[in-house]
Amino acid sequence: MARNDTQVNVRMPHEIVGELKQAAVNNRRSMTAQLNIIIEEWLKNQNENAKA
Repeated sequence: MARNDTQVNVRMPHEIVGELKQAAVNNRRSMTAQLNIIIEEWLKNQNENAKA
């Protein structure tokens, strides 16, 4: 990611953060990269469902 990308702060329950950290470790990604993948996939699914 480039330094000029928008930075976003979010609040999450500790349990979700723990699961996210573990998923990132399992996938050899940073938490930011893991979140980006999750959100990109969710947005893609939303767009596909809207077209159906």
